Amino acid sequence: MSHPTTLPAGHGPTSAASIFAGAGQMQELCQSHAWNASSIGCPEDWGPGLRVAAALVLASPTPMVLLWGEDATQIYNDPFCALMGAKHPSVFGTPVQHGWPEGWHLDWALYTRALRGESVLVEDTPVSVGRAGESADASYTLAYSPVRDEQGDIRGVLVSAFETSTLAAAQRQAKAAVRAKADFLAIMSHELRTPLNAIGGYAELLRLEVRGPVTPEQRGDLERIQLSQEQLLGVIGDVLAYAKLEAGILHFAVEDVPVDELLARCIALVAHDIRQKKLELRGGDRITQRAVRADGEKVQQIVLNLLTNAIKFTNPGGVITLSCDEVEGERLQISVSDTGTGVASTDLECIFQPFVQVDAKLSRPQDGAGLGLAISRELARRMGGDLTVESEIGVGSTFTLTLASGRGSRETASARDTTDHS
Repeated sequence: MSHPTTLPAGHGPTSAASIFAGAGQMQELCQSHAWNASSIGCPEDWGPGLRVAAALVLASPTPMVLLWGEDATQIYNDPFCALMGAKHPSVFGTPVQHGWPEGWHLDWALYTRALRGESVLVEDTPVSVGRAGESADASYTLAYSPVRDEQGDIRGVLVSAFETSTLAAAQRQAKAAVRAKADFLAIMSHELRTPLNAIGGYAELLRLEVRGPVTPEQRGDLERIQLSQEQLLGVIGDVLAYAKLEAGILHFAVEDVPVDELLARCIALVAHDIRQKKLELRGGDRITQRAVRADGEKVQQIVLNLLTNAIKFTNPGGVITLSCDEVEGERLQISVSDTGTGVASTDLECIFQPFVQVDAKLSRPQDGAGLGLAISRELARRMGGDLTVESEIGVGSTFTLTLASGRGSRETASARDTTDHS
């Protein structure tokens, strides 16, 4: 943000010749301009404040224009000529509202704010710029700063321009590239899911002995085929979900979601895996009847991922604890704790990075692309919450999902206006 320019008395140029010193195009124009026809008069009669401000503008290597006096007379430098386009040099030394009757109303609010003593910054403003005899649109960041005279009174506004066209273009290209990647992955997801679903379907037909009896050994092979198919579908789903998040095209339908119903569904979905691995689940019968303000589908996705990770990294005989606590009456914390392998303190942030797994050996027993926690944290933050972790090697981990509380109990939430979405 530009700061107000203070112009103390007794400092700066004391003659018209020193104000316009230099070999630039605008210095020459200033020396030949008919100042006596302008409202600010001849440079010899200018006060020290105007002289200092004009000299500052003309000497600056960045585009600047000084709007001085009651009618905002324009004094600008060489770099600013391109922003004037075909109006240069006829608008030099004239009131800005006369030189730009078609667009001055757009800048008037910013100008008056600066006249009241406020410094104003406007980023990535489209400006028609005249270059090489042609007019083209460019992006600029404009800074409006109040300028004071030798008595300390605001007499004008200094407008500084910084071109951001290259940066803006790069940002647009980056967004387009991310969107193109998401579109490509969506197509690839469909193309890969089709044969994978066929593989799973035919394996199920064989397992059901539709094509004839199968041996115990063959049944084991078919189960491994189906498990591998499910793992591949999970990886594809994670990659596509992360691409959508990155591209900003994932929709969130936020509403009051009853926590007890949501967690009951999650427990039911992982119950088989918990029994199969001989783990103990605690706390599932003591879930709050409060509601969270969030997208229910996304919250379920996060909690399921946390429960699945806990099952994956906890050895048989271990304990997984699911809990929900209210924080200061405004937020709810859903926690999943385990007695698993744990994570070193130096790796706690790494596990939330995409495509990262702490155990990165090719022979690692855990499958996946390393996207689950990255997606879960991003989903939580997009809903105004967060996902954090506490862990200790050999003791276990606790992942905590924090979200805004809903409007009341499960009964209150169930009676809400179902059309209320934010």
